[in-house]
Amino acid sequence: MAHLSPESPGVPVRLTIILLTISSTLTVFGARPAAGGSPDDRIEAAQIPSERSVVGTLEQVDVPIGIVVRTTSGKQTFALEKGITIRQGSRVIKVSELAAHKGERVKVRYRDIKGAHRAEWVVIASPPAPGKGRGA
Repeated sequence: MAHLSPESPGVPVRLTIILLTISSTLTVFGARPAAGGSPDDRIEAAQIPSERSVVGTLEQVDVPIGIVVRTTSGKQTFALEKGITIRQGSRVIKVSELAAHKGERVKVRYRDIKGAHRAEWVVIASPPAPGKGRGA
Protein backbone atom coordinates (compact mmCIF):
# COMPACT_ATOMS: atom_id res chain seq x y z
CA MET A 1 0.00 0.00 0.00
CA ALA A 2 1.42 3.38 -0.99
CA HIS A 3 1.74 6.10 1.62
CA LEU A 4 -0.04 9.38 0.79
CA SER A 5 1.81 12.58 1.48
CA PRO A 6 0.01 15.88 2.31
CA GLU A 7 0.72 16.98 -1.26
CA SER A 8 -1.24 14.04 -2.73
CA PRO A 9 -4.45 15.10 -4.49
CA GLY A 10 -6.67 12.77 -2.43
CA VAL A 11 -5.75 14.15 1.04
CA PRO A 12 -7.76 17.44 0.92
CA VAL A 13 -10.80 15.57 -0.41
CA ARG A 14 -10.60 12.96 2.36
CA LEU A 15 -10.14 15.67 5.00
CA THR A 16 -13.20 17.55 3.72
CA ILE A 17 -15.29 14.36 3.75
CA ILE A 18 -14.20 13.57 7.32
CA LEU A 19 -15.05 17.09 8.54
CA LEU A 20 -18.46 17.05 6.84
CA THR A 21 -19.21 13.64 8.36
CA ILE A 22 -18.33 14.85 11.87
CA SER A 23 -20.38 18.05 11.61
CA SER A 24 -23.38 16.17 10.15
CA THR A 25 -23.22 13.57 12.91
CA LEU A 26 -23.13 16.25 15.62
CA THR A 27 -26.09 18.03 14.06
CA VAL A 28 -28.19 14.88 13.78
CA PHE A 29 -27.35 13.35 17.17
CA GLY A 30 -27.89 16.06 19.68
CA ALA A 31 -25.54 19.00 19.30
CA ARG A 32 -28.32 21.58 19.44
CA PRO A 33 -27.83 25.35 19.53
CA ALA A 34 -28.35 26.99 22.92
CA ALA A 35 -31.08 29.24 21.50
CA GLY A 36 -33.38 26.23 21.12
CA GLY A 37 -33.86 26.01 24.87
CA SER A 38 -34.69 22.97 26.93
CA PRO A 39 -37.64 20.71 26.11
CA ASP A 40 -39.48 22.21 29.11
CA ASP A 41 -39.04 25.73 27.65
CA ARG A 42 -40.41 24.57 24.29
CA ILE A 43 -43.44 22.93 25.97
CA GLU A 44 -44.08 26.05 28.05
CA ALA A 45 -43.81 28.27 24.95
CA ALA A 46 -46.37 26.10 23.17
CA GLN A 47 -48.80 26.59 26.07
CA ILE A 48 -48.68 30.42 26.09
CA PRO A 49 -52.25 31.66 25.64
CA SER A 50 -53.14 33.84 22.69
CA GLU A 51 -52.99 37.60 22.99
CA ARG A 52 -56.22 39.54 23.52
CA SER A 53 -56.97 43.24 23.57
CA VAL A 54 -59.45 45.62 25.13
CA VAL A 55 -60.19 49.31 24.64
CA GLY A 56 -61.46 51.57 27.41
CA THR A 57 -60.68 54.39 29.80
CA LEU A 58 -57.75 54.20 32.22
CA GLU A 59 -59.52 54.43 35.56
CA GLN A 60 -56.96 53.40 38.18
CA VAL A 61 -53.18 53.00 38.27
CA ASP A 62 -51.33 51.14 41.02
CA VAL A 63 -47.67 51.10 39.92
CA PRO A 64 -45.98 48.60 39.71
CA ILE A 65 -48.86 46.22 40.45
CA GLY A 66 -51.54 46.94 37.86
CA ILE A 67 -54.19 49.08 36.21
CA VAL A 68 -57.98 49.15 35.98
CA VAL A 69 -59.64 49.93 32.65
CA ARG A 70 -63.34 50.80 32.33
CA THR A 71 -64.82 49.22 29.19
CA THR A 72 -68.33 48.99 27.77
CA SER A 73 -68.66 45.59 29.48
CA GLY A 74 -67.41 46.79 32.89
CA LYS A 75 -64.13 47.27 34.73
CA GLN A 76 -61.18 45.00 34.02
CA THR A 77 -58.03 44.72 36.12
CA PHE A 78 -54.66 44.03 34.52
CA ALA A 79 -51.38 43.06 36.18
CA LEU A 80 -48.39 44.83 34.59
CA GLU A 81 -45.90 42.41 33.07
CA LYS A 82 -42.20 42.99 33.58
CA GLY A 83 -40.91 44.81 30.48
CA ILE A 84 -44.34 46.15 29.50
CA THR A 85 -44.39 48.56 26.56
CA ILE A 86 -46.43 51.73 27.01
CA ARG A 87 -46.79 54.13 24.08
CA GLN A 88 -48.57 57.34 23.21
CA GLY A 89 -48.14 57.95 19.50
CA SER A 90 -44.43 57.58 18.78
CA ARG A 91 -43.50 58.38 22.39
CA VAL A 92 -42.59 55.62 24.86
CA ILE A 93 -44.07 56.20 28.33
CA LYS A 94 -42.44 54.95 31.53
CA VAL A 95 -44.56 52.88 33.90
CA SER A 96 -44.00 55.54 36.56
CA GLU A 97 -45.66 58.13 34.26
CA LEU A 98 -48.78 56.06 33.64
CA ALA A 99 -50.79 57.61 36.50
CA ALA A 100 -50.63 61.01 34.77
CA HIS A 101 -52.80 59.55 31.99
CA LYS A 102 -55.70 58.52 34.24
CA GLY A 103 -59.03 59.21 32.48
CA GLU A 104 -57.56 58.82 28.98
CA ARG A 105 -58.53 56.22 26.36
CA VAL A 106 -56.25 53.18 26.22
CA LYS A 107 -55.87 49.93 24.34
CA VAL A 108 -54.41 47.08 26.38
CA ARG A 109 -52.96 43.92 24.86
CA TYR A 110 -52.88 41.10 27.38
CA ARG A 111 -52.76 37.37 27.96
CA ASP A 112 -54.76 35.36 30.51
CA ILE A 113 -52.11 33.51 32.49
CA LYS A 114 -53.08 31.43 35.52
CA GLY A 115 -56.41 33.23 35.84
CA ALA A 116 -55.02 36.79 35.68
CA HIS A 117 -55.05 39.36 32.88
CA ARG A 118 -51.33 40.11 32.30
CA ALA A 119 -50.88 43.38 30.35
CA GLU A 120 -47.90 43.28 27.98
CA TRP A 121 -48.57 46.39 25.89
CA VAL A 122 -50.59 49.57 26.45
CA VAL A 123 -51.30 52.34 23.94
CA ILE A 124 -52.62 55.64 25.25
CA ALA A 125 -54.72 57.67 22.82
CA SER A 126 -52.77 60.59 21.40
CA PRO A 127 -53.88 63.96 22.73
CA PRO A 128 -55.80 66.15 20.25
CA ALA A 129 -53.67 68.40 18.07
CA PRO A 130 -53.47 72.05 19.24
CA GLY A 131 -56.53 73.99 18.07
CA LYS A 132 -58.45 70.77 17.27
CA GLY A 133 -59.63 69.93 20.77
CA ARG A 134 -63.16 70.15 22.10
CA GLY A 135 -64.82 73.53 21.76
CA ALA A 136 -62.33 74.83 19.20
